[in-house]
Formats: sequence, structure tokens, C-alpha cells
Amino acid sequence: MNPVWLLAPLYLIPAFSQNEVVLTILIFTFILSILAIGFNIVFGYAGQLTMFHGAAFGMGAYGTYLILNKLGISFWLALLPTFAGILLLSLLVGWICFKFQLREFYFAVVTLAFSELARLVVLNWNSVTNGTLGLLVLDKPTLWLPWVGVMKIEGTRAWYLLALSSLLVVAAFSRVLVCSWIGRNFAAIRLNEELAQTLGINTFRYKLLAFTISNVLAGFAGALFGFYTNYIEPSQLSITQSLDAIAMVLLGGVGSILGPVVGALLLTGLPHVIEFSAELRAAAYGAILILVILVMPRGVVGLFSRWRHVS
Repeated sequence: MNPVWLLAPLYLIPAFSQNEVVLTILIFTFILSILAIGFNIVFGYAGQLTMFHGAAFGMGAYGTYLILNKLGISFWLALLPTFAGILLLSLLVGWICFKFQLREFYFAVVTLAFSELARLVVLNWNSVTNGTLGLLVLDKPTLWLPWVGVMKIEGTRAWYLLALSSLLVVAAFSRVLVCSWIGRNFAAIRLNEELAQTLGINTFRYKLLAFTISNVLAGFAGALFGFYTNYIEPSQLSITQSLDAIAMVLLGGVGSILGPVVGALLLTGLPHVIEFSAELRAAAYGAILILVILVMPRGVVGLFSRWRHVS
């Protein structure tokens, strides 16, 4: 069974729950799941630990809003040049890293440096990004629906349906990608890059492809996040976003379709469940994360799959 279809029943939640808090938590879960799915493509399937995800996330938010505001076009049209910009920058950063054959720790450190460089540019380009004050987003995405026409995405339920639909499209794309010959080449690189080269796989090309796709998906998540929260700030390009993506994938399950979604749900929901002070909550959350990674190296989804096969 295609695991993506397991997300479809989530469309029924607004019909049974009128709790705005629950729906809001799920909206953030869906958006961050897109970020985590993107990271899972380059890390879980291609085996490359990147720290550039935070920069791509923030650039997706800034780029979409600035282009929309400058050209007066819709949210969806503004995404296209934003994606093109992230794609070109990813090609540049990836080409530098992979051309010099940076791997593991060195690849992570260099991509972190590029990510921090992007954050500093956004932070200090006051005439465009408004610096530390950030940008207030008053525009909303619009959709054309049959018998309804063009409507703005406003309100919790409308955003819930948009975020969930976006997640389903991204998850389906990820499923098709990893099940294709491209995904098999990703897996070969992850398992043994030298052997993959010996077999004739262009490892440089496929690592660059995985890196680029993952950053474009992170940019899409950032655009949705910025327009949903109505605010964009430089901290959205920080290392915290990259670390959150890593935590989601490790917690939910590396190299699985639903793992990033489960990890995003736990990462988003735990702070609201643990009723401690901010300091104790962070310590408890960190302890839970470490325990899960040590006891369940394949994440929650991996543990569930193992129990299912054993039973």
C-alpha cells in the first residue's frame, strides 16, 4: 500500500474537531513536514548531511513575498522565480561542495557556512529585507475553486486544507522519486559511493540533484510558513531550522515516506503537551529526543514496521 494514502483521513479532522489549537498545531506540522521530507531526500535517501536547509527555508519566505509585493502577482506565480533562485543558488553551493568532494562532517560545515552567509545578507540588507525588524506579510494565497471562483486562503480551516494538500503533493512526489531509477541511484550513493562510481553512476550529478530538490522543497515550506504566520524574519534562515529538520527525520524515521511527518508531529506537539517551564520543557524534550534516537535508531516509523513484521 502506498503510505501517502495514510495521510488522506486527516482531511476529516476539521469535521470532527472545532478546536483551533489542535488545527493550528497540525497546520504547523504539515508545513514543517514538507521541510523534513525535503531534508529526508538528500539525507535519508542520498546520504548527504546538509545544513543549508534553514537558508533555503528562509529564502523561500523572503523571495516569495518580495517578488509578490514588487510585481503584484499571485502567491503561486511568485513561487516560480523563488524556486528558480533557490535552484541556482543550490547548484552553485552544491557544485562547490561536491566538486571538492566534501563529505560527511566537511560537507555539513561548508553548507552551514553558506547558510550563515545567506542569513547575514538578509539580516544586513535593510533596504530590501527590513533587517532585524523583518517583514509583515498582509497578502494571502488565493485559489480558484469550481462554483466558487477565486478565494483567499484565510482562517484556520482553509489553511489546514491548503497545508495538508501541499503535504500530500510533496509526499507523493517524494514517493515517486525514491521509487524511480533516480531514487535507486540515490540509494546506491548512500550505501557505497565508491562502488556506485565503479558501477557507472555519476555520483556528482545525483548528489547535486538530491541537494537541489531538497532545497526547493524547503523553500516551498518556508513560503507557506511565512504567509501563514504573517511575519518573516532573519531567524528563519538560522541553523535552528536545519537542526529542526534533522530532529524530525531522525525522530520519525530516516529513509521513510511517513517518518518526516511523524517526526514533525512529535516535534510540534511535544512542547504543547509538556507543561513545564521553558527551561525544563527544553531539557525534557531534548532527553526524549536523545532517548528515542538511542533506543530507536530507525525512528518511530522504523520501530513500528519492525513490530509489524515480527507479529
